[in-house]
This record gives sequence, structure tokens and C-alpha cells, in this order.
Amino acid sequence: MNVQSLLTIDPHILRSLNKSVLRKKVLMHLDNVYPNADYLANIARAIGSDPSNVLGCLRGMGNRYNGNSSLIELGLVEVVEKDGYKYYRITDLGKKVVKYMKEVYGL
Repeated sequence: MNVQSLLTIDPHILRSLNKSVLRKKVLMHLDNVYPNADYLANIARAIGSDPSNVLGCLRGMGNRYNGNSSLIELGLVEVVEKDGYKYYRITDLGKKVVKYMKEVYGL
């Protein structure tokens, strides 16, 4: 990895991910299923967490999950609505951040 790509990741993004193991797990799961999107209950099942906690990571809720540190707000995950259901898919920025975390932190 070159120095240029190290400098392009917002420190706020890295700080949010480092503060939450669950955010990292959700992002890694969505990276693994890419280019497909996944739905909330399936993400929760795949990473062994409660759907309400996963929703907090994705969208933010209350004091526990700050909205501006949520994966969607950070631009790492997008919502895809189809037939009245919401699915979540990693964005290009999200893929770049996962690649960075794998190389730098060995995740």
C-alpha cells in the first residue's frame, strides 16, 4: 500500500471503527458478501449479535450509537430499498477502509 492511500482515509472513520468491534464486524461481513446487499436480521445472525445493536451500528440510535459515527453516516454502507425491504451494502469507500484495516491492522 502506498503512502497516498494511507492519507485519504478520514481519521474520524478510523476512530469510529476502532471504538466499536461491532461496527468492524458489520463492515467486514458486508465486505464478504459484496456485491450483494444483506438484510438486518441476517447480518446480526452472521456476526452473532442482536439486530437492534446492528441497527445502531448501521444508522445510529440514542446515546449508545452516535448517529454521525454510524456506518451509513460515515459513507461506508448504503441502504438499498427493494420491494419495501431495506438491505445494506458496503460502499466503495467502505471497501477501501476494509482493505486498509486488513493491511494495517491485520484484520
